Amino acid sequence: MNIPKQNNSDMLDNGWWNILPQNLIKWIRLGRFDRPVGFWLLVLPAWWVLPLTNLNLKNCILLMFIFLLGAIVMRAAGCTINDMWDKDIDKKISRTKTRPLASGEISNLQACCFLIMMLLIGFICLYQLNIKTWFVAISAIPLVIFYPLAKRFTKWPQVILGLTFSWAVPTAWSSANEEWNLGILIMYLATVLWIIGYDTIYGCQDKNEDEIFGIKNSAVSAKNFLTLFVGSAYSLMFILLIISGYFLKNSIFWYIGVSICGLHLVRQVIKLKNIEQNNPLQIFKSNVLLGLILTLSSLGNHIVT
Repeated sequence: MNIPKQNNSDMLDNGWWNILPQNLIKWIRLGRFDRPVGFWLLVLPAWWVLPLTNLNLKNCILLMFIFLLGAIVMRAAGCTINDMWDKDIDKKISRTKTRPLASGEISNLQACCFLIMMLLIGFICLYQLNIKTWFVAISAIPLVIFYPLAKRFTKWPQVILGLTFSWAVPTAWSSANEEWNLGILIMYLATVLWIIGYDTIYGCQDKNEDEIFGIKNSAVSAKNFLTLFVGSAYSLMFILLIISGYFLKNSIFWYIGVSICGLHLVRQVIKLKNIEQNNPLQIFKSNVLLGLILTLSSLGNHIVT
């Protein structure tokens, strides 16, 4: 059986981690600390929600820092759970076969110890927030555990990932002691659609091999209508961001930022039309910029108040 070669691996050979002792590098790779895009995409929805609350700027920035640290360790925990479930699958795929669990560098027991450590740090971050937020954050744990299993039961596991990764929205809102309203629910749904879209693009890296080995994901399921699928998710996201801004009484800066992000999303979809020529990993990574634009836009609320 001929397996298509992959040239778009996100595993870097060199980086800041090379200054560390060699026996620590495998832990850097297990927690994906060598690839910060993941934790940025996890924290950015919280970052653009916090300035939309009644927090003053000082407390807003403090919570943004806590959420950043929490996102780094919880993303590492999530990746560890994912790799423990997917170890045998990862061994078959060119891009993932060198992951520490798949390659045998780290055992399941060692990974469990690492997971417990990351969760403890995450709980310390959570302890800094109000009690109501504890329950909101902890309620996402079933989704975190279930996502790696979803690809075994559904052709659209990115929907579960979207519901999970978007949990930063209600968590951030709750941390500011805000009352629940329709606006924040719409913001959550917009974020879910964004994540479904960009993770489908991410999945295009392994689409050929995933199809051969029967691995389910939206990049494979939507292969014949990829542009339509991602374009529809992004279009709905854009509309919902506008609507949520109205219900949350956001400033004009929010709508300016959303408009810029709309152009960014169109550019991503256009690149999808020729996905074989455009590196899906680079398209995926560009979503960090989109999240930062929305964060700056929401910070505009502190300019007009």
